[in-house]
Amino acid sequence: MAKKAAASINVSVNSVAIEDELTSTELSFTQETVKVDGLSSTGPERVVGNYDWGLSGEGSFDGTASQGDATLFGLVASSGVATAFDPTGNAAGPNDPNYDGTSAVLASYSIKGGVGQAVTYSFTLEGNSALARTVA
Repeated sequence: MAKKAAASINVSVNSVAIEDELTSTELSFTQETVKVDGLSSTGPERVVGNYDWGLSGEGSFDGTASQGDATLFGLVASSGVATAFDPTGNAAGPNDPNYDGTSAVLASYSIKGGVGQAVTYSFTLEGNSALARTVA
C-alpha cells in the first residue's frame, strides 16, 4: 500500500469536518490486558479484556459557526456524538479503512495564544461506544 501524506486525513466530529483547521490529530486505542499468571506459570499469562479509544487534535482556532470551536464547545455536558477518522481521505474500501465511532464525549478542550502567535486549540474526545473499522 502506498504511503499517505497527513494532508489526506479527514476528521469529523458530530458530522462537522474539522480537518481544514487541524495541524495534528491522533486516533488512539488502548486494550485491557489483565495479567493472570499463577505460581506454576513459566512466563506471563494475559487475558484480553475490553478496549478504550480516543480522538485528539490541535489546530488553528476558527470561531465561525459550525466550525471546530462551535462544534467542540457544543460538546460540553453532551452525552456523546459521532466521530469519523479517515486516514487516507477516501471512502471506505479494502485499502482505505475508516474508523467510525457512534459516540464520543469531550474530555478536554483548550484555546491558547501568545504574543506573535496564532490562536490555537486542542481537544481530547474519549470513546463512549464501540469503534468500527470500516473497509467497504
